Amino acid sequence: MTPIMMMQKLQGYLQEITKEMFFGPLRLRPNIYLVDLPARATPDYDPDQQETDILPVQTTLPDERDERWPYIIIIFNSAEDTEDGYRTANIDLSFGCEGSGPDGYMDVLHLMEYVRASLLRETYEGWSFRLTRPLTMGFYEEQPDPYWIGYVSTTWEVPSIEQEVWKNGF
Repeated sequence: MTPIMMMQKLQGYLQEITKEMFFGPLRLRPNIYLVDLPARATPDYDPDQQETDILPVQTTLPDERDERWPYIIIIFNSAEDTEDGYRTANIDLSFGCEGSGPDGYMDVLHLMEYVRASLLRETYEGWSFRLTRPLTMGFYEEQPDPYWIGYVSTTWEVPSIEQEVWKNGF
């Protein structure tokens, strides 16, 4: 089981368990991303219609909804092979919800707790990796109002590769 396969399996699982959840003032379903947030869509930019003279450029995006929120990002951090034939993989889940004050805070806390409880309850039948404890959950120190961001750090056990006998006996 490669880290990419683990991340894709988790992405499918998170999409399934959050398909009926809605967050933020617009009550949107969370987006599930691998590694990082995708680039934000830029409004009304068509490079083919630009004239040859250099025109003044607007350097800030207008105030409009960021289509990437709410989200869960799956981030592979590290892996270690243990002596007992297992490999442990550390994967962080980063959560983001939009909302002013306690509304945004409660939305991201609810999403984090729901995912944490679902992961702990899962039997992992058919999966080639399983969750181990402890799980770490929290909020980042600085929050960019009106967006709230938190994390859940997980550790997974994966079967390790066994060493083979070389052709010449070494």
